[in-house]
Amino acid sequence: MLIVDYQSKSYHRFLNDMPQIANHKTRFLITCNGANESDLAAATADLTSYTKSTVQHTTAIIDKASESTVDELFTDVRNSRNILLFENSDLLFDKKTEVKNSHERDNGFNLNNLFKNIAKHNGMVILATDKKQTLSATMSTKMDVVIRFK
Repeated sequence: MLIVDYQSKSYHRFLNDMPQIANHKTRFLITCNGANESDLAAATADLTSYTKSTVQHTTAIIDKASESTVDELFTDVRNSRNILLFENSDLLFDKKTEVKNSHERDNGFNLNNLFKNIAKHNGMVILATDKKQTLSATMSTKMDVVIRFK
């Protein structure tokens, strides 16, 4: 996992590598950690200019979209070769509370379906959080790049 600070030298080196990464046929997962709305807009503009791809924004995580909606999102992005950006993806990084029985589970969003789609996706996926998050060991093994915003 590569950790870069937004607008640092390492960030600009990362951007220079983006055309090659965008054309590679594997999954590439980026987290924008602590980005406010204007920072995220600037970073996606950078990615768009370097990759010549369109960034498709979605709030599917915070909206707790259905499994079929998430599946359709990934199908659309795969067909168009766009970059998929999940805004407000804090749910993925929040500490989970203990579930005592099956009736206490949050049935609103299927994280396993999202991770399955990310794992089999052949393209770029960005998970954006507006809070500065500490990645869990599980999440950090899935990330290719973490862009930290101050």
